[in-house]
Amino acid sequence: MKTSRLSVAAAVLALSLASSANAAEVKFINIATASTSGSYYPAGLAISKLINDNLKIRASAQSSAGSVENVSLLQNREANMAIIQNNVVRDAMDGKGTFEGKAYKDMAVLCPLFTNTDHIVIRVGSDIKALKDIKGKRWAVGAPGSGTILSNEAVLSGANLTIKDVQAEYIGQTEALAALQNGIIDGADVISGVPYSQFDQARMSSGGRLALYSMTPEEQKETVENSGWKAPVTIPANTYRDQPNPVLTVSHLALIIVPSDLPEQLAYDILKLLHAKTAELRKSHGGFSTFDLSTASEQVNALKLPVHPGAKRFYETM
Repeated sequence: MKTSRLSVAAAVLALSLASSANAAEVKFINIATASTSGSYYPAGLAISKLINDNLKIRASAQSSAGSVENVSLLQNREANMAIIQNNVVRDAMDGKGTFEGKAYKDMAVLCPLFTNTDHIVIRVGSDIKALKDIKGKRWAVGAPGSGTILSNEAVLSGANLTIKDVQAEYIGQTEALAALQNGIIDGADVISGVPYSQFDQARMSSGGRLALYSMTPEEQKETVENSGWKAPVTIPANTYRDQPNPVLTVSHLALIIVPSDLPEQLAYDILKLLHAKTAELRKSHGGFSTFDLSTASEQVNALKLPVHPGAKRFYETM
């Protein structure tokens, strides 16, 4: 999948506003999300609609390659809000992993968004009965610049494998699900909130030729320990059609990140709005089922990442 960028007009507008972030008022919020098939993009759309409908500013959600690219979009002032998974934020601030030698510290946590769950989708007949069987298989690992690549690395680590051990296809989630339906690849780890409607649709379109792989307890434990940032999670039975049993997998936390110099009052007002309209957000997208700002301060403190001053003020009132 070719790395998607924000439109030139939106980038210029976001740049002009972000560069004057100390001004009394910002009139445009540009939210960097991910590919349109995941949960970040519809979440960004829902948030931008709330802002447009309730605050005296305009907002827009833009697709991108995902978490890794979103750090660059914030750094380059092409976005002034972004959805980024927790490990990518930490690596960027510490200058580790993908960001070795190019740390970016001028960003802060606004709030946790929701839990993102790894859906390990395999093609029926691909002879994958354990994580170790992924070795040598045709596997979609995510688009360049996406956090999906890091999630695939984490899942493969549960069997002491790396991306070098598979026939890697660097494509996004939409393309991965299409390739699975057409029998071009054997599997993919696609990331979303639960339920993930695109998976259900792809499975139906394939005539049942796609299935969710459930980790063994040992594989789940190894993935959590080897990755250092994934958490164990269970997708309840009957979440998806023809899924009579619970599915063991892993997850991580998606965060809303903003520039450190975003005006404090604006950050506070956005959080106050999201909290007041939580029920509306939950109706807009299933991923928001875990969104709850009334208990978010504990999650924020546990992250040990910089928190925006406006967010700190908001959490002190909860």
